[in-house]
Amino acid sequence: MTESSDPQYGMQTLEVAKQLHRDGIQKISILMRHSARHYDEENKEREPFLWLTEEGKEYAYRFGQNIPKTPVVRFYSSMLGRCIETAYQADKAYTAGGGQTISSIITIELAPSFVKTPFEVFKMHAELGTPAFFSKWFAGEISDEIVGPSDQAAHAMVGRLGRLLLDGPESHIDIGVSHDWCLYMVKHHLLKLDLERTIEVEYLEGIVLFEKKGALYITSHETDPLKLDITLPGN
Repeated sequence: MTESSDPQYGMQTLEVAKQLHRDGIQKISILMRHSARHYDEENKEREPFLWLTEEGKEYAYRFGQNIPKTPVVRFYSSMLGRCIETAYQADKAYTAGGGQTISSIITIELAPSFVKTPFEVFKMHAELGTPAFFSKWFAGEISDEIVGPSDQAAHAMVGRLGRLLLDGPESHIDIGVSHDWCLYMVKHHLLKLDLERTIEVEYLEGIVLFEKKGALYITSHETDPLKLDITLPGN
């Protein structure tokens, strides 16, 4: 990914959250991609261990500085280091500004555990190219023994974050740090975006869940809110 001289990673997503906050929404959850990271295209086996660049740490810190002020921000992340680092930097920035947080909790649904045979997946992705690979995967045309069903993984991830949000404090923001492929699934299956927009996710770009009148909604800077089939207990 080409970086501009002053990339505003994550700011469009945060503006969605800020507008919801201004509109009186008290429970907000952001599912986001990690910050800028290192790559090693020649050694794909190192993929799980590649960490943030120094610029990536700065972008994540700036993201944390711009999280809307709320009684508490709770951080969740995939177990991969770049997601933990992103949550840590954002947490550090938010607390430096006087905010209260609950530090990052590893959440399995935010990890790419749907990838069953990583080397086969990397090979297929390289051979087909990104648009064709995701088109086949989203259509259920790749064996579940290679990569699990994308619709099930997307619903499990959003369902988990939705329950955490609805069962949480009366006023708070949750931040879930995940991966681009996880965002692709949610954009396609839940936000109903076309393939071209589905497979474009910048660093720190996110999808926003929020509670309104006992119901859960999903939205992003690209879409209007859509109601999800998860409600508050007792409603």
